[in-house]
Amino acid sequence: MLVKLGKRIRQLRKSQGLSQGKLAQRAGLHYTYIGTIEGGRRNLSLRSMEKIAKGLKVSITELFPPSQALSPKSRLIEEIVNLLRHKELKLLQLVLKVTKAIIEEGCH
Repeated sequence: MLVKLGKRIRQLRKSQGLSQGKLAQRAGLHYTYIGTIEGGRRNLSLRSMEKIAKGLKVSITELFPPSQALSPKSRLIEEIVNLLRHKELKLLQLVLKVTKAIIEEGCH
């Protein structure tokens, strides 16, 4: 579970373009601590999970890997949402416009 949690934290951090040092700074933790967590070599306390979640601007539940019980479609939707979660409004508007155009084109 620690390895899966560490990989998920790394995934969330990288999706936001953050270095381990920047996440550590935001979370009030040491960058080497973040590295050991991401490597699955550190057992986290709830307090540390809360700090990391705040540093990533996500809920604690989002730190946990998505359930494997999700359907392939639901996993793809979740992945898309995670990619877009912290993007600028203008980019989100553009993505919506392009997505609508693709969907509408596919219906004809």
